[in-house]
Amino acid sequence: MLQRQIHWIMIESRMSVENKSACELHPRHLRVSAALSAITLAQIFSAFGIQWYTVAHLGVGVQTDALYAGATLSQIAIALLIEPLGLVLIPFFSSRVEIDQDWAGWPLLCVIGAASSISVAILFLLAPIVVPILAPGLAEPTANLAVGLAQVQIVGLIGVGCGTVLTCLSQAQGRFVWPALSVLICVSGGWVLLVFGLDRWGVRLAAWAQVFIVTGPALLIFPAVKKGGGGSYSDVVSLGKAVWGQMRPLVISASYNRTSFLVDRLLASLLMPGSIVILELVWRIHSAIVRVINQGLITPILPQLTSLSHRREWPQLVGLCKERLLWICGLSVMTVGLLGGTGLLCRITVLQDVCKSLLGSLHVDDLSRIWIVLMSCSGVLLSASINHLLVSVFYAQGDTKTPAKIEALANTIGLILKSVGCLLGGLIGIAIGVSCYYALNALLLGIVLRRRLSAQRLERDSRDGKSLAPVAIY
Repeated sequence: MLQRQIHWIMIESRMSVENKSACELHPRHLRVSAALSAITLAQIFSAFGIQWYTVAHLGVGVQTDALYAGATLSQIAIALLIEPLGLVLIPFFSSRVEIDQDWAGWPLLCVIGAASSISVAILFLLAPIVVPILAPGLAEPTANLAVGLAQVQIVGLIGVGCGTVLTCLSQAQGRFVWPALSVLICVSGGWVLLVFGLDRWGVRLAAWAQVFIVTGPALLIFPAVKKGGGGSYSDVVSLGKAVWGQMRPLVISASYNRTSFLVDRLLASLLMPGSIVILELVWRIHSAIVRVINQGLITPILPQLTSLSHRREWPQLVGLCKERLLWICGLSVMTVGLLGGTGLLCRITVLQDVCKSLLGSLHVDDLSRIWIVLMSCSGVLLSASINHLLVSVFYAQGDTKTPAKIEALANTIGLILKSVGCLLGGLIGIAIGVSCYYALNALLLGIVLRRRLSAQRLERDSRDGKSLAPVAIY
């Protein structure tokens, strides 16, 4: 008990120092943000190169449809369990001193590794039943190929689960660069595998390359993590219950909110062959760019958001959020304009020969379809990082239920829009529905968070005998 009290005293002392030296640390935050952005930008080019190389060699058709349809099962597991775990662990570790972090990290790593292994075994057996249900529009040979590729990609869940724990622990301790750099190293290694082996081993090598990419970072980060004692069995059980207690609302909501891509893929499977791979390629382009913005502008401030929330420093929290929102909006709009301009330039006659040399097995019409769907889905790029920042503020305050409720409402409306869009406009209609969902979710989150922070600041000021106007995030 005395040890815990000492730990909390150390936490308060550290938070006080962080509050006093926030301005002094700002240049360091900028350096970390710049380094993360540069590394993640390199990740994007490597990851996009892998996807493009695979699609260009195999073409938009049966094999690539099977590859991305097979990835659905592992993506469900990540959306339901691993993403909520990552969202919870950052504030969970950040609220503890380093001794407590190491003490908690090691048993959590063992528990998550064991749970991921059990999940892999179960999903491997369920794949022949579940995959055809998730993509009912695939022909039987394509569906059988998708099952085999799904069983390969499921293996990567062990690396994703362990890597999430190790990455969150590293980030809570201020080590942001190495986890990002380890991902870049593995993505580059996956690229090398495909360049030298795709022509020989085909689409199955592409599936194993994905396993290598998601598992490698955990192996690279692991040596840098200190092995804590882990405490007694009762301490480990108590730790697991604390983490699960924060995860449970997210897991429940994720079963509905985070699996909307299942509807997207189901609708795309009912359209012409190649629709699944085009939608997935567009999604990966947008999500990769969003990841750069998140890593550069949001990840470095997650511990600071938790610290400010614990100290109830609402003006500083609002100021930090407004600053990041301005950067996010500016970068997102510029990137969408750049994507649109690049697509228009590729239509110029002089550049068409250059583009054709990069198409491989693709046709010019395929490239045109990809670009149109890419721009129709640009709402993801414009709104996803805003969603991530606003949700992070809720989580920093220990509230995981409110964002889940808001996302459930937006997701319900989004499902309707995507279904209607599919009927009226096919693949482009689905993409527009996805854009509308992300924009609506960001709007609702912003309205609710603005009211909450205004109320919290007024409450604090009334206790201090002050009277100030409500604050706004934007």
